[in-house]
Amino acid sequence: MRKSLSILLMSIIFLSGIILAQDGRPQYKISNERAGVYIGDIIIELFPYVAPLHVANFDSLVSISFYDSTAWHRVVPNFVIQGGDPNSKHGPRNTWGEGDSTQATVPAEFSKVSHLKGILGAARDTDINSATSQFYINTVNNTGLDGRYTAYGIVIGGMDVVHDIENSPRDGNDNPHEKIEMFITKIGINESIPDVPQLIAPADGFVGFQSNTDLVWGKVEEAVLTFLEVAHDSNFSNLAYADSFAVTTGNTSIKYPGVEFGQVKYFWRVRSNNGAKFSDYSETRGFTSSIQAPTLIAPENTATNISTSPLLEWNPVEGAVSYRLQIAHTLPSFTESRIVFDESGITEPQKQIENLAADTRHYWRVLGEAEEYDGPYSNTWLFTTEQATSVNDDSPKPDDFFLFQNYPNPFNPESIIKIQIAERTNTVLKIFDITGREVQTLLNESIEPGVYEINFDASDLTSGIYYYRLETDSYNQTRKMILLK
Repeated sequence: MRKSLSILLMSIIFLSGIILAQDGRPQYKISNERAGVYIGDIIIELFPYVAPLHVANFDSLVSISFYDSTAWHRVVPNFVIQGGDPNSKHGPRNTWGEGDSTQATVPAEFSKVSHLKGILGAARDTDINSATSQFYINTVNNTGLDGRYTAYGIVIGGMDVVHDIENSPRDGNDNPHEKIEMFITKIGINESIPDVPQLIAPADGFVGFQSNTDLVWGKVEEAVLTFLEVAHDSNFSNLAYADSFAVTTGNTSIKYPGVEFGQVKYFWRVRSNNGAKFSDYSETRGFTSSIQAPTLIAPENTATNISTSPLLEWNPVEGAVSYRLQIAHTLPSFTESRIVFDESGITEPQKQIENLAADTRHYWRVLGEAEEYDGPYSNTWLFTTEQATSVNDDSPKPDDFFLFQNYPNPFNPESIIKIQIAERTNTVLKIFDITGREVQTLLNESIEPGVYEINFDASDLTSGIYYYRLETDSYNQTRKMILLK
C-alpha cells in the first residue's frame, strides 16, 4: 500500500514540480495559535528549482489542508523549530514527531543552499530518503546541517513569531507545554528574478592565476545560490569547470581547483538563483594561469652521501625570467626559522651551494619568477649530505619507537613534534581536528632510525583541540595538543 502511495505521490510531485519551477517561488502563510490564541503569521517561500520534489510535496499537502491543526512539536533554542507531524493533531504527545508510517517518503534533494537563519528544511530519520510532511525552520545559522538535510524554503516574514515559538516553555523532549498549532494557506507566487552578481576579483586580464588565487563575487541579497562557469573560450562552449555555491553572509570567494599551469587563457562568469529563477550572467572576465612549477632534476629525490657543496639543477620554465631556491634542513617546513638557504633572482636553472651541514637531511624546492609574479613552487625533494669524516658514527640508535608530547603546548601558531624511530620504516605523521578530519600531513616517507623534530605551523587553523598521529609499519601512537590564538 505504501509503495502505491509513493508512486502516486511521485507522479503528482513530478507534474506539480514542473509547474512550480516555471512560475517562481510559491508563497505560504503559516498562522499560529498557542492554546487557541493567535500569536502571529510566518510567511515562507519555497525553492522549486533547488528541491522540486519537496516543494511539490509540501504544496500538495497544503492543498488538502493537511497541516492545519498540526503542532510545532519540537522547539530547540538556538537551533530549530519543527512541526508538521499528523500525530500532533489528535494523537498522544509521546507520539508527536514519530510520524505516520503510511506516509509516502520524499527522496533527499541535497544542494549547496546553506542552512542559515530562516531557511526551511525537511525533517527525517536516519534514512536520508525518509522525509515526509515534517519540516523545520532554522532559528540561527546551522551550517552543520549542510549536505545532510534538504533545504527547500525560506522565511521572508514573521521571524519574530519563529523566535516566540522557539522560546516557548518546553518539556524534556523539547515539546512546548502549551500546544502551538499551525494553519497553512498558499497566498501567491514570487516571480521576481534575482540581481546579477558583481564580479570583484581578479580584475579582467589578470595574469599569474594559481590554485590559491581567489575568484570573488558579491552577495546577491535575494539569491540562495550562485553558479560559476570557467571556460577556455569567451562563448563558454568549452567549459573547464562549473559548480554552484551557497549565498551566505558576505562575498563568495572560491579557488578554482582545476587550473592548468603554463600561461593558459580562461574566461569566467557567474549568475545567481533565488531558488526558482536565474539572473542574467555577470560580465565575462578573463585570466591567464601562472607559469608552470619547475621540475627538479638533481640531486635525485632521497639521494644520500651528497656533497656539502652540491650543484642543484631543475628544468627551465617557459615564461620564467629567474628562479627562487629554498633549502631547509628539518622535516619539510619552509618557515623563516627553518630555512638555511633562500635566494631569488637566479638566472640559470641550477645553483652551486656551498658549505651545507654534513650528514644532514636537506629539503629543497624552486619556483619560477615571471616579470609580474612568482609561479608555484616545485615538489619538495630531499637529499642527505655526506659525513664530515670517514669515521663511522657510533652514536647509539634508538631502541624503540616513540611519539613525544609536542612543545610548547598550548601553542600559537607553531609547535615542535618530536618522534623517535627505531628502524628504517615507512613513517606517516598526520594532524586531525577534534572531529577526526585530517587537516595536514607533516610526514609521509621512509626514514632512517633516529630522533626527529618536525615543525607544525597552524597559522591557517582556528583555535581548538587537535590530535597528531604517528604511524609506522609496526607502531602507532596518537597525542592531543591545544592551539590557542
